[in-house]
Amino acid sequence: MRLATVAHALENGHCITAEEQLQINYASLLLDVSHNRHSEACQILLDENEDVKIVGLPSVPYFTNKQQDLAISWLYPNQCLDPLSTILCSTNDSVDQWNSIAQALNPNDSVDLLSRDSFEEVDDEQGQIKRMLNSHILNSFKKNGVPDHTLTLKVGDVCLITRAINGLSIATNSRVRVTSIHAHIVEIITLMESPQRIIHIPRICFKFRMPYGQSYQLTRMQFPLRLAYAMTFNKSQSQTLQKVLVDITSPPFSHGQLYVALSRVRDCRQICFYASDDQLTHCTDNPARMMPAITNIVYQEVLQLNN
Repeated sequence: MRLATVAHALENGHCITAEEQLQINYASLLLDVSHNRHSEACQILLDENEDVKIVGLPSVPYFTNKQQDLAISWLYPNQCLDPLSTILCSTNDSVDQWNSIAQALNPNDSVDLLSRDSFEEVDDEQGQIKRMLNSHILNSFKKNGVPDHTLTLKVGDVCLITRAINGLSIATNSRVRVTSIHAHIVEIITLMESPQRIIHIPRICFKFRMPYGQSYQLTRMQFPLRLAYAMTFNKSQSQTLQKVLVDITSPPFSHGQLYVALSRVRDCRQICFYASDDQLTHCTDNPARMMPAITNIVYQEVLQLNN
């Protein structure tokens, strides 16, 4: 998509502007990252094996973990929360931490929405297991894709829909903004639709197996919402974002994650890394300059099958 305008200009014999050349260079970087290919923009620093390499990306700016405030100020100038500015991470723990940091910038009062959890599908005629697994224990269980027992929201928060609701014609991972919070519904407005819609989101049932065996099931009634100031690399697939801070303090751990994170923006000036000091190394062409060194995992057989 970045190259479409440039290709049109080349076909018509137009000169390439400095801005267009910048985007072309970044598109080339993405291709190099996607193939684990050494280049000036994607420098292979350590070849652990054919599929896993440590790469340096000197052309992408970065903040260190000692500059967290600067990183947040870059992502949200004047502390204005932009729904299309997002922090991408590899783990859900990092996502939760960044969501809390970003949500703190929202000046509205927070509301804790508690789920109703019930224990099902177990042979427990005497109720002994049910007594051992009381509400406090049930409420503590967490599972990817299922909202926590305590969902803390503020009016104005940007969220993802975690479960499609067919009756409301809203899909999983839709980006929405909270407009009001009530005991039994959360009113949201869609962000990626034109025209935007106001929708009343109810609590719905989430069922998942307990970690004690396949015969134990927990049913959780909760709003299908999750804060979207930050999300995992995998969750960001297919999304187009305006501004991205890529947290690599927990490095990518599966095929193509680095490429997915780097390809969410249309303007290469709207992406930065967030790295720890020990992830920085000297640029090969300029030892006085530092660049982030990142794990890049690319399974070549997957690319061959796609081809």
